[in-house]
Amino acid sequence: MSENKQLLSIMAAALVGIGLILVTLVVSGLLVAPVALTEVLDNRLPDLIENVRPGVVHISKLGECQGSGCLISPDGILFTAKHVSDGRPGDYEVTLDGGRKFKVKPGYVLEDRENDITFMQLDLAGAEPNLPYAELATDNTLRVGSKVVIMGSSLGRDNFNSVSVGILSALERDLYSRNGWEQYKRYNWHVMLQSTSPAFPGNSGGPVFNLDGEVIGVLVAGQAETLNFSVPVARFVDTIEAVRTHFALCRFNVVQDMEEPVVMEEFYRGFAEWYLNSR
Repeated sequence: MSENKQLLSIMAAALVGIGLILVTLVVSGLLVAPVALTEVLDNRLPDLIENVRPGVVHISKLGECQGSGCLISPDGILFTAKHVSDGRPGDYEVTLDGGRKFKVKPGYVLEDRENDITFMQLDLAGAEPNLPYAELATDNTLRVGSKVVIMGSSLGRDNFNSVSVGILSALERDLYSRNGWEQYKRYNWHVMLQSTSPAFPGNSGGPVFNLDGEVIGVLVAGQAETLNFSVPVARFVDTIEAVRTHFALCRFNVVQDMEEPVVMEEFYRGFAEWYLNSR
């Protein structure tokens, strides 16, 4: 009996010792309690949202289409989903978070042939090129379970720049060959990010942020209100400089001496005959 009491005393002393060590580590900052860690993450969200929200925009075109987008440069270059523009030229209007509205420059709409992504550039009409914009993630290390923040015009302009929070629930989802999704094949929904977070029609083209405030994806599809899919930034980030160059060159016109199609066709035919005969 005395041996049992002695054993219990030793165990109790050990537990007290472990408790004191844990308390010391938490107080000293060497160990963060799970509750405290959750509070830290929750406290970061309002600041993060406040910092990135000004770069998120609403896009509309004469009532034909509407969606979300995100500025990626201070001079008004933005991305959205290709199915928002969907090959339709015309007058696009973009609304910024603060309420300012800009038109898209005529001809300054580029659709990515390989991804469900469109780039546009705003007509700043004399305004200073210092618009708020978001940073694109350069680190492609993504992990299932990471928190994400989604912003956009859920169900239309009335819910402009709504915010939802969720997690990355899968990587590299291939929607291209799914039964019942055949009509979307032209958007090449391969290697998609899957997030479990609320999103609705109108969120298309909006950004998906990580907790560092960087864009990691562009929301383009959903299978349910809380199961949605995004094009990873890694699939198009290396084209941004080409987009900038193209928009910079759009101010120039190409001068051609022969504009008639028939004349040009005869010119190329004559050139081909000369080339073949000279060999």
